[in-house]
Amino acid sequence: MALRVHLLCPKLLPQPLKFQTHPFPSMISVTNPSKLQTSCTKNKSPNDADLSSDLATEVERLNTHLVQREEAMKKSRELLFTELCQYMDLKSEEMKKKWKQMNEEDKWVLVKEFVAEWSANFHPLSARSVKELVDEHLLEENPSPNSSDFDSDSDSNSDSVLFPGLKKLMGFSP
Repeated sequence: MALRVHLLCPKLLPQPLKFQTHPFPSMISVTNPSKLQTSCTKNKSPNDADLSSDLATEVERLNTHLVQREEAMKKSRELLFTELCQYMDLKSEEMKKKWKQMNEEDKWVLVKEFVAEWSANFHPLSARSVKELVDEHLLEENPSPNSSDFDSDSDSNSDSVLFPGLKKLMGFSP
């Protein structure tokens, strides 16, 4: 949310102090303006319910964007792995086994050759990013026991991916 402040708003600027003149100097007093208003627009300032509603809407939009991004990355990893399988002329299961058996140097050689040929037809990726995407794809299909515990914790509260306790804090869910 953006906060707009008009620079020349007459109600927002401090009013000069007014001196009352009296015949006797000891009776000089300083008076403050009667009321200081901070809003320069006719709209009322938003209340807590409006602010929390706006925040919930923004969080929901961010969560939706995050989910869409994750789905797009998952699809990209699947497509890349499929292309790598076709490049190697192997089925998916055979490629998984071969990838697990390969040492790091062999993986780098394979990925660099794949990128050199594959980039002629598609937007070129770096060998490092291709290797990372293949590793992520294989980890996603066969998660380790430690990562499955983490995933089950994150799945338990899928309503708010970015801020898990925000809805409860704002009173939207029990």
